[in-house]
Amino acid sequence: MGKDTTNEIKDSRSFEDRVFLRFDAMDARFDSMDGRCERIETRLDSLDGRVQNLEAKQYDTKPVWERALTAISELSARIDQTNIRFSEINARMDQGFEQVRSEMKASFDNQQARTEHLVRDVYWQIDALNNNVLKIQADQIYFNSRLRDVETTIKQS
Repeated sequence: MGKDTTNEIKDSRSFEDRVFLRFDAMDARFDSMDGRCERIETRLDSLDGRVQNLEAKQYDTKPVWERALTAISELSARIDQTNIRFSEINARMDQGFEQVRSEMKASFDNQQARTEHLVRDVYWQIDALNNNVLKIQADQIYFNSRLRDVETTIKQS
């Protein structure tokens, strides 16, 4: 059997607690990313509102549009970076889940082997106990027979 690496973890919490703590940490990271996306959307809405105000006043909006396009390009680049980070996080999560699955399968297989071994031990112990009980019963029958013979001999004399 392979080396059981689950015993080397120095954390006193159970395996399930550690897995759920990891899930909670990932949820927190996703929540923080949601806040960033909302701020980006707010900035876009603000930018859209400013552009509409300029159009309503019929100003020369060329410099504004150039700045807006620059801001949109920067925002697009940031969104692309965020998407890349999400992809990396997703890949790391998949890797982590696969590792957890592998560790759990190894642990379950080990536990199943131990359980089968213990069941065999119990079976053999029960078998030995049955043999001892049968021997005691045979001895008791033999001693009862001898006792009757002795009692019969005593009554006859």
